[in-house]
Amino acid sequence: MAAPTIGILGGYGNIGRRIVTLLLEQTNAHLVIAGRHILRAREAARDWNARYGAERVCATYAHAADADSVRRAFEGVQLLVVASPTGRFARDTATAALQICCDWLDIQFYTPKLRALSDLSSEIARAGRCFITDAGLHPGLPAQLVRYAISCFDTLEAASVFAVVNPAGGFPRTPSLYEFCRELMRFQAGTYRDSMWRFSSGLGLGEMRQATFGFGFGARSCMPMMLEEMRALPDLIPNLQETGFYIAGFNWFTDWVAMPLLLLAGKVVPPLWVKPAAWMLHWATRLFATPPFGAIIRLQACGNVAGQRQNLMVECFHPDPFSFTAAAAVAGVLQYLQGRREKGVWLAGHLLDPAQTLSDLQRMGVHIVSEQSALQGTCPFCKR
Repeated sequence: MAAPTIGILGGYGNIGRRIVTLLLEQTNAHLVIAGRHILRAREAARDWNARYGAERVCATYAHAADADSVRRAFEGVQLLVVASPTGRFARDTATAALQICCDWLDIQFYTPKLRALSDLSSEIARAGRCFITDAGLHPGLPAQLVRYAISCFDTLEAASVFAVVNPAGGFPRTPSLYEFCRELMRFQAGTYRDSMWRFSSGLGLGEMRQATFGFGFGARSCMPMMLEEMRALPDLIPNLQETGFYIAGFNWFTDWVAMPLLLLAGKVVPPLWVKPAAWMLHWATRLFATPPFGAIIRLQACGNVAGQRQNLMVECFHPDPFSFTAAAAVAGVLQYLQGRREKGVWLAGHLLDPAQTLSDLQRMGVHIVSEQSALQGTCPFCKR
């Protein structure tokens, strides 16, 4: 079978270059990398081709806000991977992808992007294209982990996901950080408990949960964070009484000074505060960072197996959060290339096969541990 051609918008960026490296190692695909800085793209392509001894990477110019440039850059590709922080231009980029008849996968954490793709969903389906969105670490993995738990129980009662992200050296000052800050300014605390969704204002302090992580991270207080992929899970999983995504803080200064200020800024002329907020988050996570470093995501679930209550823990860890995100995206690409493709717009957490994702992540350097055991008395996780 002929090698596929994959385009990567932002392929020379912080996460994009990690995606390219993994695709070169895990597939035989030819890659087209593009972005606003053509010289950086060309230099990166030369380095990869020299390292891997083959002309598998080529570079060109594209700007996400300029649909014509996206069409010219990626004409003929089978799949467009959007690794750039350009969620604001999702409608333009997606329209360009439709016009050149290619499929789509993105890792952007930018809620308005979902509305833009939803508006195009009928057109995408009619064209027979497959658009996979929210295919990174989170969003991306949490719903897959909950769906993985289904296969471990006859009846799944509760399944929540907890995460810590603590990059060594803090968050770099890149456009990705600006997009992340825009998303934090729209922060919504939501959890599904006792068979109903509960939303709270602010940081959701009333719904905070304790989680004890492995790999040296220990016990952490985690706040609920609403992800769109989690919203549909109670409808997809019969008897599910509790689910949610919870994320731990960074350090005392970031959690209790920087984050409250960032959320407050989101209420008062948000566009004016994006760059100052990004600078503050970069500085706070860099100056006050303490080990251990990396990203860890933990599933806690309970349910019934052959009439006996059991609990399940699955924990995934990588010392570099950006490499973890890249591996999650490439796991989605691998399944797509293997035929995991349905026309329309799909959240990665709903479309991808979770068992295959975990297997691929482990092969790409993510440490995974899993434990399932019988419950005696009250479940320490859901208190039932």
